[in-house]
Amino acid sequence: MRLILFITLFSTYLFAIITSPVHTTVNTINEVEQEITITTLPQAQIGMYGAIVHWFDAEHSIALSWVEVTHIEGTTTTLKMSPIYALEQSALPSGKWTPHVGDEVILGYNYHRALLIAPNPSVYKKVTAYHPERKWVHPDIFATTLSTNGHPSPLTEDFSQACRANNIGLVAFSFEKSLLTVDCHSFKIMENKSTTIESDETQLPFYTRLNTIEANWFGDGSDELTDYTSYYVSLLAQNNPDNAWIQEYAQNSFEQEEGSSSWFDFWSSDDEEVEAFEETSEEPRLIENDDEFIPDE
Repeated sequence: MRLILFITLFSTYLFAIITSPVHTTVNTINEVEQEITITTLPQAQIGMYGAIVHWFDAEHSIALSWVEVTHIEGTTTTLKMSPIYALEQSALPSGKWTPHVGDEVILGYNYHRALLIAPNPSVYKKVTAYHPERKWVHPDIFATTLSTNGHPSPLTEDFSQACRANNIGLVAFSFEKSLLTVDCHSFKIMENKSTTIESDETQLPFYTRLNTIEANWFGDGSDELTDYTSYYVSLLAQNNPDNAWIQEYAQNSFEQEEGSSSWFDFWSSDDEEVEAFEETSEEPRLIENDDEFIPDE
């Protein structure tokens, strides 16, 4: 069966995702709350991950802690610290270093490496070709993580595990109406591009060349995924409770399944109700442009 595919990207994104890390320094430290503050950077977004690095000299340094942007207010940005276990080795002594004012903070760590969750190989090929600025890690690698964990329905911790093991900073989810990109560790939405995708093929749980993902007998993630869009939209909505855009998307996706008008029609219409919603929404309105993917012959 020939795959019918047409993709059009016609909106700007909610935020511009960086493709290389940004650097700053620690301003203050709250050891009780395990928080630090930095001077607000133009590229900073809520949910963005990074690391605190201590330099011993010009050539020697150590990563002390992961950090996640939790609050941005004016010129001050607050980040939550969490331990780094990637280099943990029980057979060797561990250092007692802790972050200090002036230590380096690197945000957008590994944002140049991304994982794409797509419904079929043609969508995967088109989307990755449209974003050559990123190094796309093949979904087969993620599928092996799921098979090892026995999770044919991916959980957020599966994404985090695979990303830490493979130095991946971002995960993009391709839907019929949107391409949503999240920080792989916080699972907070970093970017949203509206798309139109027409395809007669959906591979579950996502495009991968692995024929089978092993399943546990029971437990979270052990059930076979039966609906691509509803599952991943729900997963994103659960991890972004304060994001009005994805909550509206999830609600209207559910209503559309029940036979109501489409979510996209709601957001693209010009009636007074939508205009009133847009005036109170914190999310920017989607803007149409002429970017277009040309289908393969």
